Amino acid sequence: MDVESILDERVDHFRLSLHIFYLQRFREAYETQCRRGPPSAIATFNYGTALIRSTKQDVAEGINLLEKLLREEPDDVNKRDYVYFLALANARLRNYDRALAYIDILLAAETHNRQASQLRDIIEKRMQKGEILFPRWSTTTNQCVQTDCLALL
Repeated sequence: MDVESILDERVDHFRLSLHIFYLQRFREAYETQCRRGPPSAIATFNYGTALIRSTKQDVAEGINLLEKLLREEPDDVNKRDYVYFLALANARLRNYDRALAYIDILLAAETHNRQASQLRDIIEKRMQKGEILFPRWSTTTNQCVQTDCLALL
């Protein structure tokens, strides 16, 4: 999986068509299970991860599904995946502080996780670019100021 292409929504035509196909299938499976009762963790996870790879409008719904799984699923084995995809989804929405919080939780449990380390590096680079390109509005001084995003953590 190319993390940066997911964060930037860069996909070729073939992958986009394939993604739309899978998103529709996962949505149908999830909604079918919801009509019968609580959906399975697998159906919820598949649909949630498909949503976070979709348009930014769908990402928030995917985050809600994955956070619900993280809270309610007793199986600790899958929580690693939930946390990783929550970090990825929050990074897509440019909620970098929240994305880093999820990644840090994952790296605390799995210090040698290369996928999580790679995502952390990408997030930190984007935060540094954001400091220069997107100054923050200070409510205390009522003016635009440069913010050290890392200091906010």
